Amino acid sequence: MRINLTIGLLCVLLLTSCQTDLKLAKKYVAEQTGIQAAVYFPEQAEVKVEYNTLLDKKTEVLNGFSQDLFLDVMYNAYAETMKAYDVEVYVPENVDNVQVDSTHWLVMLSRMEISGRITEYEDYLFSDTEEFSYKHPLNTINVASWFEINDSVWLPVLYCEHNLMDGFDSKTDYEFWTQQLDYSYTIDTLKLEDVYNYAVYLGKLYAGYTYDYMMNSYVREELRKQHLDYRDWYQLRYDPYKKQLRYAEEGDGFVELE
Repeated sequence: MRINLTIGLLCVLLLTSCQTDLKLAKKYVAEQTGIQAAVYFPEQAEVKVEYNTLLDKKTEVLNGFSQDLFLDVMYNAYAETMKAYDVEVYVPENVDNVQVDSTHWLVMLSRMEISGRITEYEDYLFSDTEEFSYKHPLNTINVASWFEINDSVWLPVLYCEHNLMDGFDSKTDYEFWTQQLDYSYTIDTLKLEDVYNYAVYLGKLYAGYTYDYMMNSYVREELRKQHLDYRDWYQLRYDPYKKQLRYAEEGDGFVELE
């Protein structure tokens, strides 16, 4: 009886806290308008092509790669997407004297690593009696980014890592008369153009992650003022196009580094 009562009370508290999270996030979206952000991306990224000694090969996708173009495309996509969140990206007149407060942010992409590599993907297949696996070397572009944000104080360093890989699809056909499985696959090999399109995707993604992080930071501080617990695993994300809030899936957002 006591156990059931305790579980019920915990569920009520959890539901109440979730509703409070959403209310605070909605308040932030409604009231924190006209935000300005001085945003700096690095002049250069750390670009490397890794040699896969086990497979005795390396990716050729980054041949002719221009990191200047990649960073410019990403910055433009970031700034354009920020407009949807009612955040204006600007270049300050004096880079040594940037205004920082709750509606004036300083956002710095302080470091970026772009790595080209070959990843061995193992495709598993199952029949009624057997298990099969096939290994395929796929081109992979790994992008790791470190952000630093100041809104009157320097916040924890924020990290994000994503992979762009060859498109892969496979299928099996069962031949009744021979009782054999026919396995076939297709690989949509990455091109350099895909890497630049990836810069657009990352710029949009980082813009959303930036806004969501600032919104969740506000929610966390307001909950602390009300002496309520803040659950870091329940991060909220805001969709400015649908005007909707949702709880993020694991790994969908910046990671704080200590």
